[in-house]
Amino acid sequence: MALPVLTETAVPEPSPGRVSFFSFSRSELSDYLAERFGFSSYRANQLFQWVYQKEVYDLSSMTNIKKSDREVLEETFAFSELEYSNRQVSVDGTRKYLIPVFQDHHVESVMIKQPTRMTLCVSSQVGCALGCKFCQTGTMGLIRHLSTEEIIQQVLTVRKDAANFGDMFSNMVFMGMGEPFHNFDNLERAILILNDDFGIGLSGRKITVSTVGLVPAIKKFGDSPAEANLAVSLNATTDEVRSEIMPINRKFPLEVLLQTLREFPLRRRKRITIEYVMLGGVNDTEGDLRRLPKLLRGIPCKVNLIPYNSNAGLGFESPSDDKARHWQRALMKEGLTATIRWSKGQDIDAACGQLVTNSIKSR
Repeated sequence: MALPVLTETAVPEPSPGRVSFFSFSRSELSDYLAERFGFSSYRANQLFQWVYQKEVYDLSSMTNIKKSDREVLEETFAFSELEYSNRQVSVDGTRKYLIPVFQDHHVESVMIKQPTRMTLCVSSQVGCALGCKFCQTGTMGLIRHLSTEEIIQQVLTVRKDAANFGDMFSNMVFMGMGEPFHNFDNLERAILILNDDFGIGLSGRKITVSTVGLVPAIKKFGDSPAEANLAVSLNATTDEVRSEIMPINRKFPLEVLLQTLREFPLRRRKRITIEYVMLGGVNDTEGDLRRLPKLLRGIPCKVNLIPYNSNAGLGFESPSDDKARHWQRALMKEGLTATIRWSKGQDIDAACGQLVTNSIKSR
């Protein structure tokens, strides 16, 4: 397969119109304000605190900024918000949001209710170019990347609505629509805003980015100042099976991907999450179970087993619960940390691999 190009998306250039405040990391905002208006970095700090911490978008209310500066900033920045067009609530408390973005496209974000926390699942693209055979999002193809602004606006939209339910996300995963590393620059800038103590202030320990295995981007992520955990969708123990269900494997086969993970720079006590979607009769054989621990040798990791979530028309089945538990026990006997991700929100098609929107109809 032809590998999608890793895009380089710049911060918007000054224009007669206003630019989106949500497009800037704090360091970029500081540079922008210094170059255009001679403002000190302290001004960027103040703006981040007002917008991301106090949730104030009206510059006239930012009372610790002098009036003349507020007037200049008001002519410079737009603080547009996204409003969800539909919200579904699962019987298990999980919420799925349909959020319109530019050009009449939509993405889905999911607030996942778990016993001890709420996790927000964020999209990075409208559709996806990677075409994993078991994923509904892949049936859309890639319609376009989300901008940094749109990624952050998703987060702010769900955060605002969470007040209606008396909860808030404590964790975030980039496991929604799209391959995050295919939209690397916008993803990186969004994570910097999420990490920022003057911004949303979410620790890198609380954010996870999932990739199907774009090796150049994994290496780039290892050198990035953006802090987040790395998760890799492995989903097979042979190149033959993986190439069939995940076409990216033809470009970056298992040997290349796994060696990249062995060399990935990890902070002390951190591990890579190996995600393994269990497809009944496809990748869940006893042979697969024997091979998996051998493949993972030398990689500081934990294994997240994901029994397949039914997607009509894609031709795959979920393994039995007993088989998933058998795999977990066997992997733990091999010295691996293994968990099972029992799906949430299946009744509203909000589970892993089920996100697809009517954006496909606009193509």
